[in-house]
Amino acid sequence: MLALTLLAAVASLVAWAVLIFGGVTSLGATHLLLALGTILLVRWWALRA
Repeated sequence: MLALTLLAAVASLVAWAVLIFGGVTSLGATHLLLALGTILLVRWWALRA
């Protein structure tokens, strides 16, 4: 379960980086990907022990 959380977090952050560096900064989905990736990464970090 935690591996899926980490995978989803990394995938969201990679998708966010691709959109940001691709020049798409006006979409709300871009910022939602950043928020989702960050939340999942913090969740993985908190539950990994």
